[in-house]
Amino acid sequence: MLALVPDRSFDGRFFEGHALFWPLAPAASSFSDERDWPAVEAYQRAFVDPTATPVRFEAAPPPRGRRRPTLDPQRLYDARITRERCVPTRPRSWHDFLNALVWATFPRAKLALHQRQHRALVERIPPGARTLPATRSREHDALALIDEGGVVVLDDGHAREMVLFGHALYEGLVLGRGAMTACAIPAPVTALPSDPHARVAVADEALAAYLASAVLDPRGLDRVRIEPASA
Repeated sequence: MLALVPDRSFDGRFFEGHALFWPLAPAASSFSDERDWPAVEAYQRAFVDPTATPVRFEAAPPPRGRRRPTLDPQRLYDARITRERCVPTRPRSWHDFLNALVWATFPRAKLALHQRQHRALVERIPPGARTLPATRSREHDALALIDEGGVVVLDDGHAREMVLFGHALYEGLVLGRGAMTACAIPAPVTALPSDPHARVAVADEALAAYLASAVLDPRGLDRVRIEPASA
């Protein structure tokens, strides 16, 4: 059973607490000796080669006051990722730290997802708008569900394996939140790789291809139950 971890405390060996963390283990092991939260800029260590990465992590600015100037679509979260390859990241946050580890583990899929989220949002913002649209489109809803709670299901016809992608799922495991509902993305393969690194690479490529071309609607996403206690 996974021990409960308070929201603000850091445990560099968290990934040893549950079998479902296996996709993140190589990236997470870079922080296994840390006893307190690393600086956001240090999250770059999660990549195999920190000098050749698709994005960089930058401490997110504090929230603004109530005054709302004209909205600049190019300064929004997904826009900064798409245009500047910069991921605004809150320090001392399990949610954002795990997001960085997912970036290091599934770089193709994460970039494809945020590029599509950027397009889906910007096309709905009228000129001169001061706020974001009050509701999400179905496409944007589906993208958010996959980003937070997606699972790639590798299937070769004989064996199936779930590869967790959504960083909110990993956060739920860290914080001991119990059973969770995930969105399952099927990924048929000719043969399920025996090497875990190869399985992650296949899942990354399959999800990136899916995000680049699929018609997305949350009503069409299959759901799967994640049962931490039994994994």
